[in-house]
Amino acid sequence: MELQVKTHNMKLSDDLNEYIQRRASKLDRVNERITDAKIELREAAAHHPGERFTVQLTISTRRAILRAEDRGAELRTTVDMAIDKMNRRIKRFHERKIHRGRREAMSLGQLAVEHADALELPELDDDDAGAVARIKRFKIQPMDSDEAIEQLELLGHDFYVFFNPDSGVLNVLYRRKDGDYGVIEPDLA
Repeated sequence: MELQVKTHNMKLSDDLNEYIQRRASKLDRVNERITDAKIELREAAAHHPGERFTVQLTISTRRAILRAEDRGAELRTTVDMAIDKMNRRIKRFHERKIHRGRREAMSLGQLAVEHADALELPELDDDDAGAVARIKRFKIQPMDSDEAIEQLELLGHDFYVFFNPDSGVLNVLYRRKDGDYGVIEPDLA
């Protein structure tokens, strides 16, 4: 796996790059062709000293996007925590794939979920509070709500946008406070 390392508000030393590459090489194998693997390191003047560094690791395959993010005061420790979290996500991905394959045939939505790089907007001043800070663009493939739940869990998000081929519109799947899921299906007025 070729891992791209990207930094924000910090310099990447050769020593740190070697450390990240060595740690990432120990990730459990994703038994699929990886289309993209990247790690983003951010240093920010956090309001909490324990969250000075943010490490986000993303692995994209043809059928899924696996993402792990962690925050911490020490950069190498935060990298280790994010990689450990990714290992757990990969294991869960394999378990679900095995169980799902036994239950049903592969559907169209699983065949090709692709992820495009996020388009970053410039840093905003404190005066711009409430403004759009980031725009993400991604390709959407048709899938049912069960597949959307699986993607939501693999990404570790609280919501997931997907195209529902039954209704022919974009839907938003979200995690409810009681642990269940909800789907928002828009109707044009």
